[in-house]
Amino acid sequence: MSKMNSLMKTSRKLRMVIVSLWLLTLGAAVLRWTITGTATLLPPTLAAQFGSGPFPPTIRLACFVVELAPLAAAYYSLVALYRICGAYGHGDIFKRETGILYRRFGTGLLLLGGANALYTTLVSALLSSAGGGKLAISVGLSTADLYLLIVGGAVQMLGIVMDEAYRLHDENAQII
Repeated sequence: MSKMNSLMKTSRKLRMVIVSLWLLTLGAAVLRWTITGTATLLPPTLAAQFGSGPFPPTIRLACFVVELAPLAAAYYSLVALYRICGAYGHGDIFKRETGILYRRFGTGLLLLGGANALYTTLVSALLSSAGGGKLAISVGLSTADLYLLIVGGAVQMLGIVMDEAYRLHDENAQII
């Protein structure tokens, strides 16, 4: 199988994975904050600090709203990747839009790194306020968040490279 056929086939499969991830992450977020008054599936740092509840409905709703920030950033990235894979799935490597989509993908990863850090801080404040005790806020930037920031910057640079690749491809196509 040629490299182009392999790229097209892989891109089509990745698009299915992206759609599955959209549904899975949204479903997990809804379940996390709706199951019988307990916050199941909390990130390990929050689960160790607050256990599984029970938390009042207003706190659960507020936590769900906070969780929408990293979900939105992730979805922004995944939409860009979905569109990149769509083009690659049709054999379109050098399009004017490709560089823009890579930069959007990188921007989404950068936003996700920041949103994840904010998520932990805000959710810990909300959950501690539900306990009736002292307000406890967890602040942290995980290694995964740092990787998202680094990879996001690198993907944005790839967008600039793809812009130049398109320019050269278009220039060569006009010569022939």
